[in-house]
Amino acid sequence: MMIRRALISDIPEIVEIENCSFKVPWPDFLFKAHLSNPGFLVYEEEKVLGYAIVGASDDKRKAHLQSIAVHRDYRRQGIARKLLEWCIDLVKLYGFNKMMLEVRENNVSAQLFYSKNGFLVEGKIDGYYLDDNAIVMCREI
Repeated sequence: MMIRRALISDIPEIVEIENCSFKVPWPDFLFKAHLSNPGFLVYEEEKVLGYAIVGASDDKRKAHLQSIAVHRDYRRQGIARKLLEWCIDLVKLYGFNKMMLEVRENNVSAQLFYSKNGFLVEGKIDGYYLDDNAIVMCREI
């Protein structure tokens, strides 16, 4: 197991994970645009099994977990938790003391995952997604 920065050669596997994880997946060019971001991480065991992207929020005092996903064949094995822990450790190094994220209102399992990892509901954004509202969650780091 290795967690490392994403490379251009990882993009096809990341897009495959994205496509099997989200109703409205990001296109490959958005992932390519994040390659210079030190918070674009992949979890690898011979192949990429998951990824996470974290950066600064508009607030600049909070880190923003922009996306995290694990290939459907490897879920419920602690990979997302490990990626999240790495993201938290990374943003601490950059001086952030909070992390925020948006999650679909109808994605109760993701909300439960974030709650178990210290995130609290901070608000709601109506119409954030094309077909759903977003729950805003935040935690101290």
